Amino acid sequence: MYQFDPSLFNPQQLRAVMHKDGPMLVLAGAGSGKTRVIAHRVAYLIENEHVSPDQIVAVSFTNKAARELKSRVAELVGGSRVSHCHLSTFHSLGFEILHTHITKLGWKLPFAIIDSDDQAGIIKNILKDMHFHGGNSLEVQELLGFISRVKTAHVPPLKYPGMSFNPKRRTLERVFNDYQTIRKSMNAIDFDDMIALPVELFETFEDVLDRYTEAWRYLLVDEYQDTNSLQFKFLQLLCRARQNIMVVGDDDQSIYAFRGADSKHILEFPTFFDGVEVVSLEQNYRSHQIILDAANGVIAKNVVRHAKTLHSEKISGDKIQAYSCPTPEAEAEFVISQIKSLRAAKNLSYRDIAILYRTNPQSKVLDEKLFRSGIPYRIVGGTKLYDRAEIRDLLYYLRAVYAFHDELALRRIINIPRRGIAARTLERFDEVAHAGDLTYFEALKEVSDSGTLPGAAGLKLREFIELIERFHKRFMAKSAPMSETMRALVEELHYIAYLQSSSGTDAYAQHRRANIDILLNALDSFEAHEYAEGRDGRDPGAFLRQTLLDELPQKDETDDADQITLMTLHSSKGLEFPAVYIVGCEENLLPHANSLKEPALSEERRLFYVGITRARQYLTLTYARNRRKMYDMLDIEPSRFLKDIPKHTIEYHDAADLASDAVREDEQAAKMASRLAQMRSLFK
Repeated sequence: MYQFDPSLFNPQQLRAVMHKDGPMLVLAGAGSGKTRVIAHRVAYLIENEHVSPDQIVAVSFTNKAARELKSRVAELVGGSRVSHCHLSTFHSLGFEILHTHITKLGWKLPFAIIDSDDQAGIIKNILKDMHFHGGNSLEVQELLGFISRVKTAHVPPLKYPGMSFNPKRRTLERVFNDYQTIRKSMNAIDFDDMIALPVELFETFEDVLDRYTEAWRYLLVDEYQDTNSLQFKFLQLLCRARQNIMVVGDDDQSIYAFRGADSKHILEFPTFFDGVEVVSLEQNYRSHQIILDAANGVIAKNVVRHAKTLHSEKISGDKIQAYSCPTPEAEAEFVISQIKSLRAAKNLSYRDIAILYRTNPQSKVLDEKLFRSGIPYRIVGGTKLYDRAEIRDLLYYLRAVYAFHDELALRRIINIPRRGIAARTLERFDEVAHAGDLTYFEALKEVSDSGTLPGAAGLKLREFIELIERFHKRFMAKSAPMSETMRALVEELHYIAYLQSSSGTDAYAQHRRANIDILLNALDSFEAHEYAEGRDGRDPGAFLRQTLLDELPQKDETDDADQITLMTLHSSKGLEFPAVYIVGCEENLLPHANSLKEPALSEERRLFYVGITRARQYLTLTYARNRRKMYDMLDIEPSRFLKDIPKHTIEYHDAADLASDAVREDEQAAKMASRLAQMRSLFK
């Protein structure tokens, strides 16, 4: 039983936890305990206000954050009650709505969820049909970005800002409309659809919206500063009846404008709802005051913000150390030497240390130098397990056997492993599908039944169709663990032999085979977790949804491994480390050359603020005085943001001077050792 204890909270946290009805904006500064506040608020509503758990919705942006919130609430009120709350991501909540009502919009159940590779394939086909000879990867990504921005803005393509004067507006409109038509004909939705389609449902069917506004009476939103226009509309609709919405976030950490996040949602929140109560969480439980003074000094230079000042009970601490280095190579070597010294002096583990940078290419020189040094490290944001070909192949097979009408999946796997089905035959499948208004799988069966394919190809096609139908029955029967059925599918495909023949070396084939084992283990873990939560653990659709919404775990990148973490400043938000190194604190890098004007410059400053506030005890800033661009070595200016750091919090050094001092100390030690040796020889 949850025992509410007011003494566990500071006054501002207590106001947030005990808030009952009406809109509230919680401005949660970095390290102010916002997740704890949200968890206790959910528990307080259930135990002290007697709100039914199924009336509470709390959404965040990542599965990791949602899992953390679930875990914390479960510790307070028990797992059974948590299972009735809706604690999830925006996309998972949207999927839950679509799974119940998508047929109202003309989709069939089950529907497919397509990823960026699937989307790129659709765009390439559209460009081909439009007789464009382009279709390079950059052009495709630009079009996908446009489609996503239009969906996120929740406007028709020609109403999107800037389109009135865009000479390509009619082409962009056609690509957008063709994309929407094709993905619906394939009974597939993309990630943006998981919010866009629920909004369309709510706006089109009043009874559907009434169902959810009646059922979901209390709405909490974590990381609210990251919401885009579509998510904001989604939230507005859900809390239309009661306005019992509490949003928790920090405008000073709004750093995702490139994803469509709009900081005005948190900056102007009091204007969107009536009678908004505002509370600021300014006590920081992470860093000492010197680091916070530096962060406060930096972020205060942003004019448009909710005023707040972080403070800590940890008054004393080491000053921030800033070092200039001759080149990025020297910077990397210096950081490594400093890490070695800091570990020895402060008894830190490698996992206690993070190196942060503005752009991914900056990791290259760090990667090289760390590898040579033998120091263990991991780079966050590398190739994901889901992006590896062997994993994608098997997940596409699972998609195809789960839903026959998943056209994209069938197209992907029909010749994997090779079945000798020629390009002209593949075109014929399309022709049959279009002529008879058939699904792609129905077209495959029609061609197979007609007996018009020559010998081997006809046999291989029949075998493929039979395999899909047979494993559909096996997965749907749920009589065996999904990993066991998947293993049988791998064996029947002779997929391991295919890997061996297509991998080049035995070592690489072994590595790819190990990835398949990770997938099989992920199936087992998913099944066990779902059954523990009281859900159907052998639901292929639920597993596929998880793999698309939440990256599969990788055994070599666990959080508890003793290794330094390298990541971009964007990736670091929400994390904390005893020691942080921010490299590349230079003009045109931080702030980035593309972001030197407002409002982008303010976001760059927020990004630097986020980096500073990741550090608990030790913060080091470095920059290079020279950086190569093409064939020229350019002089570089230190970041303008360094000037915003209060002087009493920081010490500046020249890394080259420190290196010279170290050399001189080594030389003096060597001379002293030589003299001692000479003196000993005199007394022998």
